[in-house]
Amino acid sequence: MLTRSTLARSARSRSTLTRSALAAFAVLTVAGCASSPTDPATPATPAATESSVPHGYVEGASEETEPQLQIATVDAAGSLSLLDLLSEESAEFATLDGITAVSTDGRYVFASAAESGELSIIDSGTWTVDHEDHSHYYRATPSEVGTIDGEGDATVHTGGAITAVFFADSGEGIILDHEALGDGEITELGTISGAPHEGALVPFGGSVIATEASADGTVTGLRAYSPDGTAAETGDSAGSSASSSAGAADAAVECTGFSGTITTNVGAVFGCDDGAVLATVAADDTVEFERIAYPAGTIDAAPGAAPATATAFASRPGRPTVAALAGTTGAWLLDTRERTWTRLLTEVPLLRVVAADDRNGNVVALASDGRILVLDPATGATVAATEPLLAATIAAAAADPVDPANPVRPGDPATPSILDGVNLTVDDSRAYVNAISEGLVYEIDYADGARVARTFEAPDIPLFLVETGR
Repeated sequence: MLTRSTLARSARSRSTLTRSALAAFAVLTVAGCASSPTDPATPATPAATESSVPHGYVEGASEETEPQLQIATVDAAGSLSLLDLLSEESAEFATLDGITAVSTDGRYVFASAAESGELSIIDSGTWTVDHEDHSHYYRATPSEVGTIDGEGDATVHTGGAITAVFFADSGEGIILDHEALGDGEITELGTISGAPHEGALVPFGGSVIATEASADGTVTGLRAYSPDGTAAETGDSAGSSASSSAGAADAAVECTGFSGTITTNVGAVFGCDDGAVLATVAADDTVEFERIAYPAGTIDAAPGAAPATATAFASRPGRPTVAALAGTTGAWLLDTRERTWTRLLTEVPLLRVVAADDRNGNVVALASDGRILVLDPATGATVAATEPLLAATIAAAAADPVDPANPVRPGDPATPSILDGVNLTVDDSRAYVNAISEGLVYEIDYADGARVARTFEAPDIPLFLVETGR
């Protein structure tokens, strides 16, 4: 359970009303926006029709007036806690065994255990539905949806009506009905099998896009599938030119050196050794692939050094611009709307970087010295910085070297790192990071000089962190 530290008091503009634990997790039924209020306790009359259901109504959830943001953490004992950022109340919700990776789509927490191959799905009970011109904010009772068994760690991506799970150790992909998760059910729509490899399965539009690999586990490209796991018909695959379009009939594209994926409000991004492949929806509702090449000469490296290709894509959800690490030299920004890359050279190597993509284009990063930086989106210059908030975590990682790609941890890449669980996440006004060795979660106002707005103390080591409700 996380508790508020006395180190900092927030000037945060979000609601300061405190709800009781019962109210925080109550299941209410209320009318949505743009409709006359109704009494949820009043039985439906025979005259009630679908047209009388309020806009935005979700059965079993209350609709709120602002995002119901929570921080979900998993500690060293496997305890998953939910911290309500409005009331500052925290509750331990579940105990999970052997967790090695945690992610979220803004509502569900996906906790993977590599040794057992089990993926646990937790409904955090808070989420946002974006209707482009307006949004709906919901709160319901948190629940354990269930588990999926596979081999090794699972990666999870959601989009539209689909949740896609990929197990790298087996090369198996499982396609789930996303809406069924809200009913507490895990419903399989289809599966995709391939060679074991470090890849991904990503829902986009009415399709899912899978990485493809050779027998030795080398990723060679991407292919579109239908939700039942059937490969889409293939025309000529996309070429390697700087901005070549595959066309509506093309269901496959080359992508070597796969380095991660992220979905924006424009399309799905897949990192490759020559740039990125952007998947969008064509006029006939099929997937269309477009290649966005790096600017000439920008990824060249000194002899013996790795090229500065983009890895670890991250952004504020629902925005067109994403950030990625560029080796030890700084960061990349990819504007998926403009199809352009921007290279940011930074004063120190970065361990995490996220594009806030707000009106100032802020880029938030975790530096290798433990500071949280706010970077200029055009030059990479440091606009603001905190003190070294994660100094102890960085020192612990340096004392146990394992990762040659990490500037503080040269060594054996096969050994897990304490830094693997550090997550820097950004919403529309704040950034959050779990300082593992310090036993703290920091809230940073990145638009106000990287001010530490709040600090939350964890009773045990906060190994993993994600933000839900957005």
